[in-house]
Amino acid sequence: MHGNAVALDAILAEVERADVDEVVCLGDVAQGGAQPAEVVDRLQAFGCRCVFGNSDEFLLTLDPEESGERPDEEERERLLRRGEWSREQLGADRLAFLETFEPVVELAIDEGRLVCCDATPATNTEVILPETPRDRIAALVGDAAGVVGGHVHLQWLRRIGSSFWACCGSVGLAADFTQPTEEHRFGPWADYAVLSSPPTRIEFRRTPFDTAEVVRAIRRSGMPDAERSALEWIA
Repeated sequence: MHGNAVALDAILAEVERADVDEVVCLGDVAQGGAQPAEVVDRLQAFGCRCVFGNSDEFLLTLDPEESGERPDEEERERLLRRGEWSREQLGADRLAFLETFEPVVELAIDEGRLVCCDATPATNTEVILPETPRDRIAALVGDAAGVVGGHVHLQWLRRIGSSFWACCGSVGLAADFTQPTEEHRFGPWADYAVLSSPPTRIEFRRTPFDTAEVVRAIRRSGMPDAERSALEWIA
């Protein structure tokens, strides 16, 4: 979600109408956007299990390198400004809620264990993309029936023998971060996935939301570098 409550509201409206047994949030909930407190409040009220993402870790440590970032000095200062502002919006109780997030969430499906993570089952920082060597992905899947994650903000699926690796995309910042930074533009939709079993089937979904409302939230938030953030949505 990355602090985008407008997108989260669009997803929650769908989920509450859907016939699903359980919802898992794959982490990275509050840092980056104009509505960190609103996102955390909605998640607490909704009551789903949450994975501990690298940007959740950053909000607790304010250490970009520890959370997997390798920014230059200018970008590092920007991250710290935004992180400090986000922490102020969240306050102690909401930050304590982030500390309850789990490294991974495991669910039982008919085929075996389904492992839900942010980046990988082993770490919340490693970047796994469709072009990642098969042997590396197979090693991370191990004996699980499947792994689902977010982290790289792309929706994709890869079969690994009788198992699979799936990336569900991003609710709040649907974008292709493999592209050059100056080309980053966020899509006007929220990504998520629905898994059903048996047999295991994964359906990637995209739900539109009002990007103009996102821009309004940014501009009234008082967040650092607000106009820069707004321009990524306007374009």
